[in-house]
Amino acid sequence: MSSLIRASGDPSDIGHLWAVLDLGSNSFHLLLVKLTRDGFVLQERLKEKVQLLAGFEEQKISESAQERGLACLRRFAQRLKPVSSAHTRVLCTCALRLADNASVFVEAAQEILRVPVEVITGDYEAELVYRGVAHHLGVDPVERLVIDIGGGSTEFGFGNGATPRATLSVVMGCVAYRDRFFAPGVPQAEGYVAAKNEALATLKQKLSIQDFVGDELLSADLQVFGTSGTLESIDSVLRVNGWSRSGVTPEGLRRLESAIVKDRWVVESGLPGLAPDRVDIFPAGVAILSACVETFRLKRCQFVDVSLMQGVIYEQFVGDGRADMREAGIEDLMTRYAVDRAQSERVVRCALTLFAQTSDWWQGSMRSEDLLRWAAMLHELGMYISPKHYHRHGAYVVKHAQLAGFSAAHQGVLALLIRGHRRSMPTLAFRAYDPAATQQLLRLVALLRLAVILERSHNDADSPPVSLRLKGDDLFLRCGEHWLERHPLSWRELEVEQDQQRLAGLQLHLEDAPEGGARADA
Repeated sequence: MSSLIRASGDPSDIGHLWAVLDLGSNSFHLLLVKLTRDGFVLQERLKEKVQLLAGFEEQKISESAQERGLACLRRFAQRLKPVSSAHTRVLCTCALRLADNASVFVEAAQEILRVPVEVITGDYEAELVYRGVAHHLGVDPVERLVIDIGGGSTEFGFGNGATPRATLSVVMGCVAYRDRFFAPGVPQAEGYVAAKNEALATLKQKLSIQDFVGDELLSADLQVFGTSGTLESIDSVLRVNGWSRSGVTPEGLRRLESAIVKDRWVVESGLPGLAPDRVDIFPAGVAILSACVETFRLKRCQFVDVSLMQGVIYEQFVGDGRADMREAGIEDLMTRYAVDRAQSERVVRCALTLFAQTSDWWQGSMRSEDLLRWAAMLHELGMYISPKHYHRHGAYVVKHAQLAGFSAAHQGVLALLIRGHRRSMPTLAFRAYDPAATQQLLRLVALLRLAVILERSHNDADSPPVSLRLKGDDLFLRCGEHWLERHPLSWRELEVEQDQQRLAGLQLHLEDAPEGGARADA
């Protein structure tokens, strides 16, 4: 949860604690935040594995599962003492939607917590999860599919704004499937095949792609995000084992399925990257996700650490939430780390001029332009810590901060651009991405480095009338008549920069270098 949600609630609520509890089928979660004048500050996140659906028979939650849940709530209640009941919201999902004896548990939970307990619909759950992801990542004009695999159900949200255009809730979850298909004595391979076939059949019965969202789902620009522990654990296993470099892919899932079905690695023995408390429900979660990927013909699914609890907070205070939370996140970092705003603006202005002059590289990519602008805004952030190696300090802060509107992956990219804006270019780090992304990032950092050098004087009067033209991967830079001659430090740094640009596969030529300097071969 970011500290930068621009709140629109009652001003009298400022300074108060707010709590959201998610009583899920697998785990119970508590999110505690404080409302400030600028947004929210995360106070605490608690999670306990409860598995309400374990032992679920004849549409009833077992007595032992109920006791596990109530014991957890007694512990959570201690942390809720400072929170007003008017500022607390408790939501129940699939297990209590399905259970005939849900009222018994709800009444007991209300007695412990002293607040109303809501059993929400699957569609509303899907909407809240989607809202949380949309606000967390920023509202982009592209289509977005959000998948949340829980213990008892899987929710889908689809749209391109702050609220979904379409939602769907399907009764298939990792705890329920574990109990149905992976009972003691059932071979792991046999259970997995049965679970996946059931998930495929359930999805086919519940929807067609056209009925759910239409052909838009098949767009090459579709962004797909997964939430919940299931997606997190699958993403972790794929990365740790080298089966996927970025997100969950069909190829990575096939490698994982091979490990499960062929017993090349038996899950019970432990898969590298898999947390011990996820072992028992992991194969079931993989089966469900694999069925989703095949049904929707997805190319990639990125994990994002967001839940319906964030959706509740955003719904409560942000209204339609169309403001880009990323801008608020950048602004907060600049304030906290006393960034020189005048210099930041100079570098931004120069970098965006260079970006516009190299339009053939970007094909109208607004995302590339935003990345460059944000990196330019934050490039001196590390000065607050120490001028020595400040680019490294800034990169570390950006990578690990609670940054509104950014996923961990996006923060990693932004941090890498900041790390690379001076000194040696970290080409090996950039090449950890796929070839197309690597090329894009190397070009972005090349422009950022040039902008920093050209604005070396920290003075508006010394900003050059810069011109940059492309011929393939050759860059021809012109800084105005006699500008380099009048700015020998920048001239020298540009000559040194030519070697660094070559590491990125680029050739930098100085078209108006003074006599004795490097000249362009026009």
